[in-house]
Amino acid sequence: MSARKEEIKVNENIAVNEPKNTTKFNKDNNNFNERTNNTLNQQQDAINKTLDNTLNNVIRTTHEATREIPLYTQCIAEYQEQTVQTVKNIASDFIEAEKRVIGSFQSQVDRNNGNTNGVWDLYNPQRIAENYAVMVNSFTSYLLNTSKNTLASNMRVYNRALEQTRDNLKACAKTNTNFIHTVKEQSVNSYNKEVNTN
Repeated sequence: MSARKEEIKVNENIAVNEPKNTTKFNKDNNNFNERTNNTLNQQQDAINKTLDNTLNNVIRTTHEATREIPLYTQCIAEYQEQTVQTVKNIASDFIEAEKRVIGSFQSQVDRNNGNTNGVWDLYNPQRIAENYAVMVNSFTSYLLNTSKNTLASNMRVYNRALEQTRDNLKACAKTNTNFIHTVKEQSVNSYNKEVNTN
Protein backbone atom coordinates (compact mmCIF):
# COMPACT_ATOMS: atom_id res chain seq x y z
CA MET A 1 0.00 0.00 0.00
CA SER A 2 2.79 2.35 0.65
CA ALA A 3 3.89 1.93 -2.96
CA ARG A 4 0.38 2.74 -4.03
CA LYS A 5 0.34 5.90 -1.83
CA GLU A 6 3.65 7.03 -3.29
CA GLU A 7 2.30 6.53 -6.79
CA ILE A 8 -0.78 8.63 -6.01
CA LYS A 9 1.44 11.30 -4.42
CA VAL A 10 3.67 11.39 -7.53
CA ASN A 11 0.56 11.65 -9.75
CA GLU A 12 -0.76 14.49 -7.55
CA ASN A 13 2.57 16.30 -7.85
CA ILE A 14 2.49 15.89 -11.61
CA ALA A 15 -1.10 17.11 -11.73
CA VAL A 16 -0.23 20.03 -9.49
CA ASN A 17 2.86 20.85 -11.54
CA GLU A 18 1.17 20.50 -14.90
CA PRO A 19 -0.67 23.79 -14.84
CA LYS A 20 2.55 25.56 -13.89
CA ASN A 21 4.32 24.06 -16.90
CA THR A 22 1.39 24.97 -19.13
CA THR A 23 1.39 28.49 -17.78
CA LYS A 24 5.12 28.81 -18.41
CA PHE A 25 4.63 27.43 -21.90
CA ASN A 26 1.80 29.92 -22.49
CA LYS A 27 4.00 32.79 -21.25
CA ASP A 28 6.85 31.71 -23.50
CA ASN A 29 4.42 31.30 -26.38
CA ASN A 30 2.94 34.78 -25.73
CA ASN A 31 6.42 36.29 -25.59
CA PHE A 32 7.32 34.54 -28.84
CA ASN A 33 4.10 35.76 -30.49
CA GLU A 34 4.75 39.28 -29.21
CA ARG A 35 8.33 39.27 -30.53
CA THR A 36 7.14 37.85 -33.86
CA ASN A 37 4.43 40.51 -34.15
CA ASN A 38 6.94 43.26 -33.31
CA THR A 39 9.35 41.94 -35.94
CA LEU A 40 6.58 41.69 -38.53
CA ASN A 41 5.39 45.22 -37.71
CA GLN A 42 8.95 46.54 -38.04
CA GLN A 43 9.34 44.78 -41.37
CA GLN A 44 6.00 46.15 -42.60
CA ASP A 45 7.02 49.66 -41.48
CA ALA A 46 10.34 49.33 -43.31
CA ILE A 47 8.59 48.11 -46.46
CA ASN A 48 6.06 50.94 -46.31
CA LYS A 49 8.83 53.50 -45.75
CA THR A 50 10.80 52.15 -48.73
CA LEU A 51 7.75 52.22 -51.00
CA ASP A 52 6.77 55.72 -49.81
CA ASN A 53 10.31 56.96 -50.50
CA THR A 54 10.17 55.42 -53.96
CA LEU A 55 6.83 57.11 -54.66
CA ASN A 56 8.20 60.45 -53.42
CA ASN A 57 11.25 60.05 -55.70
CA VAL A 58 8.99 59.31 -58.67
CA ILE A 59 6.83 62.35 -57.91
CA ARG A 60 9.91 64.57 -57.55
CA THR A 61 11.40 63.25 -60.80
CA THR A 62 8.16 63.78 -62.74
CA HIS A 63 7.84 67.33 -61.36
CA GLU A 64 11.39 68.04 -62.51
CA ALA A 65 10.60 66.63 -65.95
CA THR A 66 7.48 68.81 -66.10
CA ARG A 67 9.55 71.89 -65.30
CA GLU A 68 11.93 70.95 -68.13
CA ILE A 69 9.18 70.78 -70.78
CA PRO A 70 9.91 74.32 -72.01
CA LEU A 71 13.54 73.26 -72.53
CA TYR A 72 12.40 70.19 -74.51
CA THR A 73 10.01 72.36 -76.48
CA GLN A 74 12.83 74.78 -77.26
CA CYS A 75 15.10 71.91 -78.38
CA ILE A 76 12.39 70.53 -80.65
CA ALA A 77 11.75 73.99 -82.07
CA GLU A 78 15.49 74.42 -82.70
CA TYR A 79 15.66 71.07 -84.49
CA GLN A 80 12.65 72.03 -86.60
CA GLU A 81 14.23 75.40 -87.44
CA GLN A 82 17.47 73.62 -88.33
CA THR A 83 15.54 71.21 -90.56
CA VAL A 84 13.74 74.08 -92.28
CA GLN A 85 17.06 75.90 -92.78
CA THR A 86 18.64 72.74 -94.21
CA VAL A 87 15.74 72.28 -96.63
CA LYS A 88 16.07 75.96 -97.62
CA ASN A 89 19.81 75.49 -98.22
CA ILE A 90 19.19 72.36 -100.30
CA ALA A 91 16.65 74.23 -102.42
CA SER A 92 18.97 77.27 -102.78
CA ASP A 93 21.96 75.11 -103.76
CA PHE A 94 19.82 73.22 -106.24
CA ILE A 95 18.46 76.42 -107.75
CA GLU A 96 21.98 77.90 -108.10
CA ALA A 97 23.17 74.73 -109.81
CA GLU A 98 20.18 74.85 -112.16
CA LYS A 99 20.89 78.50 -112.99
CA ARG A 100 24.34 77.47 -114.16
CA VAL A 101 22.91 74.55 -116.16
CA ILE A 102 20.24 76.76 -117.74
CA GLY A 103 22.88 79.40 -118.46
CA SER A 104 24.84 76.73 -120.37
CA PHE A 105 21.74 75.80 -122.37
CA GLN A 106 21.03 79.47 -123.06
CA SER A 107 24.50 80.04 -124.49
CA GLN A 108 24.14 76.92 -126.64
CA VAL A 109 20.73 78.06 -127.86
CA ASP A 110 22.15 81.48 -128.68
CA ARG A 111 24.98 79.92 -130.70
CA ASN A 112 22.62 77.65 -132.57
CA ASN A 113 19.92 80.24 -133.11
CA GLY A 114 20.66 80.40 -136.79
CA ASN A 115 20.36 76.62 -137.04
CA THR A 116 17.07 75.60 -138.59
CA ASN A 117 16.85 72.08 -137.21
CA GLY A 118 14.66 73.23 -134.25
CA VAL A 119 16.23 70.75 -131.82
CA TRP A 120 17.30 73.51 -129.49
CA ASP A 121 13.76 74.86 -129.34
CA LEU A 122 12.94 71.82 -127.18
CA TYR A 123 15.50 73.04 -124.66
CA ASN A 124 13.95 76.41 -124.10
CA PRO A 125 15.65 77.81 -120.97
CA GLN A 126 12.41 79.38 -119.74
CA ARG A 127 10.56 76.06 -119.94
CA ILE A 128 13.45 74.25 -118.20
CA ALA A 129 13.51 76.88 -115.43
CA GLU A 130 9.76 76.57 -114.88
CA ASN A 131 9.95 72.75 -114.71
CA TYR A 132 12.82 72.92 -112.23
CA ALA A 133 10.97 75.51 -110.16
CA VAL A 134 7.96 73.19 -109.86
CA MET A 135 10.22 70.29 -108.96
CA VAL A 136 12.14 72.27 -106.32
CA ASN A 137 8.93 73.62 -104.76
CA SER A 138 7.46 70.13 -104.60
CA PHE A 139 10.65 68.69 -103.14
CA THR A 140 10.89 71.48 -100.53
CA SER A 141 7.25 71.00 -99.50
CA TYR A 142 7.80 67.26 -99.29
CA LEU A 143 10.85 67.62 -97.02
CA LEU A 144 9.12 70.11 -94.72
CA ASN A 145 5.96 68.02 -94.43
CA THR A 146 7.97 64.86 -93.89
CA SER A 147 9.99 66.37 -91.05
CA LYS A 148 6.85 67.76 -89.39
CA ASN A 149 4.91 64.50 -89.80
CA THR A 150 7.86 62.39 -88.65
CA LEU A 151 8.15 64.36 -85.45
CA ALA A 152 4.41 64.18 -84.77
CA SER A 153 4.14 60.47 -85.56
CA ASN A 154 7.21 59.65 -83.45
CA MET A 155 5.66 61.49 -80.51
CA ARG A 156 2.41 59.56 -81.00
CA VAL A 157 4.27 56.22 -81.18
CA TYR A 158 6.28 57.10 -78.07
CA ASN A 159 3.13 58.07 -76.14
CA ARG A 160 1.39 54.85 -77.22
CA ALA A 161 4.42 52.85 -76.06
CA LEU A 162 4.27 54.59 -72.68
CA GLU A 163 0.54 53.89 -72.36
CA GLN A 164 1.13 50.23 -73.26
CA THR A 165 3.92 50.03 -70.68
CA ARG A 166 1.58 51.49 -68.05
CA ASP A 167 -1.14 48.96 -68.92
CA ASN A 168 1.38 46.08 -68.84
CA LEU A 169 2.68 47.17 -65.42
CA LYS A 170 -0.88 47.39 -64.07
CA ALA A 171 -1.57 43.86 -65.32
CA CYS A 172 1.72 42.61 -63.83
CA ALA A 173 0.95 44.22 -60.46
CA LYS A 174 -2.54 42.70 -60.48
CA THR A 175 -1.11 39.27 -61.31
CA ASN A 176 1.45 39.57 -58.49
CA THR A 177 -1.24 40.69 -56.02
CA ASN A 178 -3.51 37.79 -57.00
CA PHE A 179 -0.60 35.37 -56.65
CA ILE A 180 0.26 36.68 -53.16
CA HIS A 181 -3.39 36.41 -52.08
CA THR A 182 -3.55 32.84 -53.39
CA VAL A 183 -0.34 31.86 -51.60
CA LYS A 184 -1.58 33.50 -48.40
CA GLU A 185 -4.94 31.70 -48.58
CA GLN A 186 -3.23 28.39 -49.23
CA SER A 187 -0.89 28.94 -46.27
CA VAL A 188 -3.78 29.84 -43.98
CA ASN A 189 -5.81 26.86 -45.18
CA SER A 190 -2.84 24.53 -44.73
CA TYR A 191 -2.19 25.91 -41.22
CA ASN A 192 -5.87 25.55 -40.29
CA LYS A 193 -5.92 21.94 -41.49
CA GLU A 194 -2.79 21.20 -39.48
CA VAL A 195 -4.25 22.80 -36.34
CA ASN A 196 -7.55 20.96 -36.77
CA THR A 197 -5.86 17.60 -37.19
CA ASN A 198 -3.72 18.12 -34.06
